[in-house]
Amino acid sequence: MLIMGYLHNHLATVVCGVFAAVLSLLWVIMEPMFPVLGIVFLMAVPITWFLVFMCWIVQKGNDFMNEYHGNTRPVSTSDGKPA
Repeated sequence: MLIMGYLHNHLATVVCGVFAAVLSLLWVIMEPMFPVLGIVFLMAVPITWFLVFMCWIVQKGNDFMNEYHGNTRPVSTSDGKPA
């Protein structure tokens, strides 16, 4: 896809990051009006930021493995001949 090329396969990280940022902003706005939502935001915001970090670190690891190890392994057919 075109957008994946611009983001270098970090689309999941960007989408989760935007969601986490909006959730963090809502926490600041909504908690003074509705204190009962404090526990919901207290649980949801750190989890979403952890998810952003995990998406980023997994994509970095995937990029590393494909860049440095994906092109150096020889490709063979089932009978052992080079493809």
